[in-house]
Amino acid sequence: LVGHGAGVARQAVFERLRNELKSFEGITAVEPPAGFYGQLRPYQKEGLGWLHFLQQFGFGGCLADDMGLGKTIQVLSLLEERRELRMADGSGSRISPSLVVMPRSLVFNWKQEAERFTPELKILEHTGGVRIRGHKHFDDYDVVFTTYGTLRRDAPFFKDKLFDYVILDEAQAIKNSSTESAKAARLLRGRHRLALSGTPIENHLGELWSLFEFLNPGMLGSASVLRLGKGAGGKLDEEQRRSLSRALRPFILRRTKAQVAQDLPA
Repeated sequence: LVGHGAGVARQAVFERLRNELKSFEGITAVEPPAGFYGQLRPYQKEGLGWLHFLQQFGFGGCLADDMGLGKTIQVLSLLEERRELRMADGSGSRISPSLVVMPRSLVFNWKQEAERFTPELKILEHTGGVRIRGHKHFDDYDVVFTTYGTLRRDAPFFKDKLFDYVILDEAQAIKNSSTESAKAARLLRGRHRLALSGTPIENHLGELWSLFEFLNPGMLGSASVLRLGKGAGGKLDEEQRRSLSRALRPFILRRTKAQVAQDLPA
């Protein structure tokens, strides 16, 4: 990728990653925190370990497991870890609340799963016409749930808040980089960024560029440089595809039902 017109800033990012990975010994499965009410399956513990890897090296990533494999649960276990750190005496620094953006149809599911698995999480549902404008009250909560529609309307003050994690569920909602949702998502500020999507690419590789411009801004350069646009002119040759695949592999975790069948109930 560096050979495809990457700028100085992007080369510095990859150089930092190379240096830090010299001491990296691999991703290991991680047990959920004490405040997580339930059990994670083996592949979900590995997923939590991968989330720790991203956190350690300061990169955003896309959890792209098949639908039904528990992406929400894996993220809730991570958010519970962050809550416990926020509450820890003598932690040294206050951890900001996290933000989860989702389609309106999934708000109830997220709330239901949080009540079941992470009941200690203090959650603000920032949706609807009666929501409080501004962001100062966000600090009274561990996690803020909002929708893509609300994000578009409230972007002017969302962008002024530094969150701990910024998480996009059904992240294919920003697959078109020119939409208002994609632009609003790129304005968000977070110490860590995650995307959840069982279909990170639906039509063409330009959608992957839009996703990574949110996750790791500037990492892939411009869509024109990497020729990730629509149509015949936007296709990559085999060497470019292999290069792109190698470069992005650490930042996308996808497991299919067939791959984890031994961990699932009959």
